[in-house]
Amino acid sequence: MKLFELRLKIADLVEARHFYHDVLKLPVLEETPDVLVLQAGSSRLAFEAVAGWQEKYHFAFDVPENQIEAAFAWINSKATIATSNGQTIFRSTNRWNANMVYFYDPAGNILEFIGRHNQPNASDEPFSERSIIAISEIGLAAVDVEQTVKWLGDTLGLPIYDGEGSNSFSAVGDESGLFIVVRQGRTWYPETGIAAGIIPVSVTLMSDTVGEYYVPGLPYHIKQVN
Repeated sequence: MKLFELRLKIADLVEARHFYHDVLKLPVLEETPDVLVLQAGSSRLAFEAVAGWQEKYHFAFDVPENQIEAAFAWINSKATIATSNGQTIFRSTNRWNANMVYFYDPAGNILEFIGRHNQPNASDEPFSERSIIAISEIGLAAVDVEQTVKWLGDTLGLPIYDGEGSNSFSAVGDESGLFIVVRQGRTWYPETGIAAGIIPVSVTLMSDTVGEYYVPGLPYHIKQVN
């Protein structure tokens, strides 16, 4: 599952442009008074302005699997890092086999750099904005996680990635792209204090088939293109 475009809501496009373009150096692809679209590796990251918007998203960028320490050093001077008991770089030793760094944008969205050691994407280049490979994860909250996961499987053919999943957390897709489906109100990792909310998300996926769907009962729009 490859994420071609992730489209989210945000209150302040000027602030978002400063952080994502001026600070993180992501190229601007499109810009209007109401929409900002940036290039993040092979993915597009789009924000739509909504006055008074205060909800928070969680999404992740793939980075070279051997450069998580360099990714931390690069982002540490640019953004507030999310920590847990002083820990700044996290390790997942199960099927994920990855290291992660979490940080916040000015709107309070939780962003993540993840180096997946199963992926052959190691790099010897100094870490920079050009090291961002793609958007690889987006968090989706649901009242009934298992029902939502079943719909994603039945409709889009997406498997549960990590084991059997649970009624509070399931990753759906593969290492190229994942929907992180969590129970509404679950606190986003790591100890962010931010509860997962059911808020609008629009995702365009690269696929062998073409289609457009709305997850039943949830504000999630999924489009497949090729």
